[in-house]
Amino acid sequence: MNKREGLIERAHRRLRTSMAAGALYDLTFALVNLAAPQAGSWFLEIPLPEQQVYLRLTGLFLLVLALVYMLPVIHPGEYLGNVVVAIVARTAGAIFLIAAALWFAQPVAFLALGVVDLIFALLHFVFLWQATGGDPLRPYTG
Repeated sequence: MNKREGLIERAHRRLRTSMAAGALYDLTFALVNLAAPQAGSWFLEIPLPEQQVYLRLTGLFLLVLALVYMLPVIHPGEYLGNVVVAIVARTAGAIFLIAAALWFAQPVAFLALGVVDLIFALLHFVFLWQATGGDPLRPYTG
């Protein structure tokens, strides 16, 4: 294995690690939203919505998202499109949560959650960029 191949392999490992960590993060919130929303509300100091069914629905959504994020972890070098989806979804989530906290008087915990999403998006992007030799769309453009 030459130096370039070694760097690409290391980037793939880092990408799998960051995707697995992101999936675990989402899975944690999924389980809290589904099974113990009162505990999550207390810990994050976010009031529970009157209609908790919507909070629990977001838990189901996060569970599915965590499973989608695990595909590139389970099948290294494949499902790289899921990484692109993760980057876009986490960036959009970060913008939404940060804006909610800064401009719409929502709890400060949303700011922290948004920053974490942004960090995951940046890690996924950097590692995908490195793993594909600077061309993250290469697997799809030939």
